[in-house]
Amino acid sequence: MLRVQSLTLFLLAATLSAVPACAAAAPAKKEFKPNPKLAALAANSVLDLGPFTWQKPAGEGDTGSVTDYSGMAYDAHNHRILLFGGGHATTWTDAVYAFSLTDLAWSALYTPTPQKYYKQENMDRGFWKSGESGNYPRPVGRHTYDLLVVPDDREELYVLMNGCGPSSVAPGFGYFGGGAGRFEFRTGQWTILPTAPFGGYGGAAEYDPVSGQIVGSAGQGVFTYDPATGKSAKILDDISDKFKVNCYSGTMVYFPPDRKMYCIPDSKKIWSLELDRANWNKSKITVLNPAGTCPPSECAFACDAKNRVIGGGLKDNKFYIYDPAKNAWTAETVQGGAPGSVTFHCLVYDPVNNVYVFIAGNKTWAYRWK
Repeated sequence: MLRVQSLTLFLLAATLSAVPACAAAAPAKKEFKPNPKLAALAANSVLDLGPFTWQKPAGEGDTGSVTDYSGMAYDAHNHRILLFGGGHATTWTDAVYAFSLTDLAWSALYTPTPQKYYKQENMDRGFWKSGESGNYPRPVGRHTYDLLVVPDDREELYVLMNGCGPSSVAPGFGYFGGGAGRFEFRTGQWTILPTAPFGGYGGAAEYDPVSGQIVGSAGQGVFTYDPATGKSAKILDDISDKFKVNCYSGTMVYFPPDRKMYCIPDSKKIWSLELDRANWNKSKITVLNPAGTCPPSECAFACDAKNRVIGGGLKDNKFYIYDPAKNAWTAETVQGGAPGSVTFHCLVYDPVNNVYVFIAGNKTWAYRWK
């Protein structure tokens, strides 16, 4: 009996020692109920969810919108959509805006910093150091493209765009660099992070649930970013020269059935990234040359988990679907409304309700493909 107990204790100790001491426990998965309005949506139909509303910072004039060249991310931890953006020639709002998929309404998670605080001495690496109320530092509003990420295993929003450019709301500022940012849901606190190598204008990024890394592309390179350490690594280089591809102003989408990343730039020359997670530098790019067409437009695409396709790119009331298994594009003229074209990168997929949610024509819309 003593020998059995000793063996049991030995095996338990060995198991515990195999777990990294600094490994963070993944948050418990929450269960969310479908929204009745969204659940009733017919196939290939849109639903007008009302005006897109956001809070302009006090003191700013009549400038552009927080959506300018910006995107959204689905927060699976709280079943909501998060938006952060703005940028040069437009608003510098630094608030995170949330769309509740339960209440179907937008709200700011905190009051944006008033314009009177837009001063050089109040900036640290592209973040405001102080303001009227709330937690600081906060990242200055910026074009976020497809550079907003909420990891599956971390209750955090990552804003991976570095810096911003001049705006009429802040005279005297030129282009400036800065850090990326991490917003923690539980504390409501931002942290300034090391510069993300793919976080320049037109970059794209996506979370890889297999490795726990964020994968991003900009210019000639493909990179990984570790949310746990803030460290980055270049895994591929010269992709434009070798493969004639890029992901400029595009979308990077993780596709669970084959565990690949699909990159859809504004040119629509779509390519896949087969990740070698044991040796990142052996990851492979394949130019896909799919059947069908998807017209050049602002890129906003997401993975439809139920139907195993990638959808988005709404333009002139047509919704575009890419099927990786068939390597083909199809298009559907949406029914039930006329949203027009998606606003920049503002589109996500909601797996609870099996709908895409997007902004178009200053309204929030839902669309079900099937």
